[in-house]
Amino acid sequence: MYPISVCIIAKNEERRIEKCLSSLMPYGFEIIVADTGSTDRTKEIAGRYATRILDFPWCDDFSAARNFSLRAASNNWIFMIDCDEWIQKMDVEELDYFRKHLSDSAGSVSRQNLVTENGVQVLNNTDYTERFFDRRLYRYTGTIHEQLTPVRGKEISSYLLNTTLGHSGYDMTDEERAAKHARNYTLLLKQLESDRDNPYLYYQLGKTCEMIGDYHHACTYYSSGLEYDLDPELAYVQAMVVSYGNALLRTGQAQTALGFEGIYEEFSVLADFVYLMGNIYKANGMYQQALEQYQKAVDIPLCRLNGANSFLPAYQTGEIFETLGDYPSACACYSQCGSFAPARQRLAALHHLTQEENT
Repeated sequence: MYPISVCIIAKNEERRIEKCLSSLMPYGFEIIVADTGSTDRTKEIAGRYATRILDFPWCDDFSAARNFSLRAASNNWIFMIDCDEWIQKMDVEELDYFRKHLSDSAGSVSRQNLVTENGVQVLNNTDYTERFFDRRLYRYTGTIHEQLTPVRGKEISSYLLNTTLGHSGYDMTDEERAAKHARNYTLLLKQLESDRDNPYLYYQLGKTCEMIGDYHHACTYYSSGLEYDLDPELAYVQAMVVSYGNALLRTGQAQTALGFEGIYEEFSVLADFVYLMGNIYKANGMYQQALEQYQKAVDIPLCRLNGANSFLPAYQTGEIFETLGDYPSACACYSQCGSFAPARQRLAALHHLTQEENT
């Protein structure tokens, strides 16, 4: 057995926790579950898999709950996972090597965020998050959307592991989404009262507003977060830039979004940003510039939004050709989009239109 403890915090997760815990069983890790007040069968289900289940009195502080679970572990090396996640792929030998040879660093994992479309769960985007670390060197900070933080105040040295998680936390009903928004928004505003110069909080407030389609307030928060001098290589900074651009487009501020040309060199290593620039140019009627960006996006391997370097640029290119009346080129682009439903619909509509013109 490897000297690694998996730590989980849980509350009323009877629908999801079994998938999470069962995915961990092949690896023989110690499993610590800190329950923060479940009133359903969460603890009963966890009891089938967990090494220890402990009660943590909820105090509106996710970091406090996570740090409690860390202290309860028997091992110093921790793998943190949430109830709405599960192991899709894990190289346990790599974890052991990391533990022995990169002990000052944190290991990041790829997380595939899934949502339901037309009754089928599909990949929406992939993000990367630090989950493997030595608890003597790291702890969690922040009341919500907590961050792994070095104990000695240094920057995190992080390496991407060959481990992938599935994540269904964004796959919610409208009622669940509204309830999560209300909880998160309240906790974030409370933290902001004492931490007003934290750009990460503004990012999370923007994402929370996006959750319910409030893109106007999302723009305000993203704009506030980006007023700080930020490292463009940080994952949350990259995500905030792209989210801000998308929010500007959704609120009819396409001309304002053209200002992103000024940060192009810093963020154009990301397919998501280059694809966004294509959309910005397209929304401003600058079709040639948009086509150039869409073509560039497909050649960039680093991509978080599913399809940002493949079928999405092809679809947007098809829309431009269709707008310009070049239906054959539009059809060729839509045909490159595979099973992407909007492309299939446009392709069918154009075929129907072509048949009508020929009769």
